[in-house]
Amino acid sequence: MFSLVFYALSFLLLLFKVGMAPIMFSISMLLSLVWVVLVLMEIMKSGRISNSERLLLALFIIVFNIIAGIVYFYLLRERVTGIKIIKKK
Repeated sequence: MFSLVFYALSFLLLLFKVGMAPIMFSISMLLSLVWVVLVLMEIMKSGRISNSERLLLALFIIVFNIIAGIVYFYLLRERVTGIKIIKKK
């Protein structure tokens, strides 16, 4: 979700024709790439899901990068890793 902020910021900078917009866009692309690699490693190392689920999750993460990040962290990560998310009251 952190890269989503950079995507939005770089898009706004592109709209207003600010000179550093390409740099911000490059940073957001780099953050997305790092995020995808880390999540794919987490999925592939998981012993809690089947191989077919791994394949589907990997395709989902690669194709729907930003939306998949939100879905993965809020709905799927606990199933993949077994780590419970502590919700604040």
